[in-house]
Amino acid sequence: MIRRSVLMLSLAAAPCLAGDVTDVPAETLVPPDLPVTDATGHSEGFVTRLKQRGPVIVSFFYTGCESLCDVTNGILYGVDQTLLEEDGTPVTLVSFSIDPFNDSPEALRKTADHFTPSDNWLWLTAGLRGTDPLMEGMGVAFDSIQSHDPMFLVGDFCSFRFTRIVGLPEPEQLIALAQKVPECGAG
Repeated sequence: MIRRSVLMLSLAAAPCLAGDVTDVPAETLVPPDLPVTDATGHSEGFVTRLKQRGPVIVSFFYTGCESLCDVTNGILYGVDQTLLEEDGTPVTLVSFSIDPFNDSPEALRKTADHFTPSDNWLWLTAGLRGTDPLMEGMGVAFDSIQSHDPMFLVGDFCSFRFTRIVGLPEPEQLIALAQKVPECGAG
């Protein structure tokens, strides 16, 4: 409970994006279908796992982060809680680890447990072989993991069309973007 209170205070103090993020153009991103492992230890291809899940919001973090990772995960917590309350469009949330050296499934599970994620919130690691190729396929590059910018990708793995948001959007902004993602197979 204390951690959630701190997260909510962090969100209130964090800079928000100015303007309407729903007007940001989408781009095509085609990451490879490399194996990823979730916080429960289940492994499956990244694209295979997400292709039929509809709208997806992907963020990037690492468990040893002492800066904005708790804030970005706090934003996803807000999205997760709002979607649970609304019982509307199913949206899959993905917290993707950018630290393949330290983020084992156990480390992911410990961090995830602080956020009490729903079943629609996946915590994934691609390990030493998969992290860099997957990040490259998603058009993500950071000078270092310690100084990475907060980033969210909103789209789907059916059309491979994603809107990239760099910064700290409100949970409602991410939900609005996800709700605009066309149904798989729709024009």
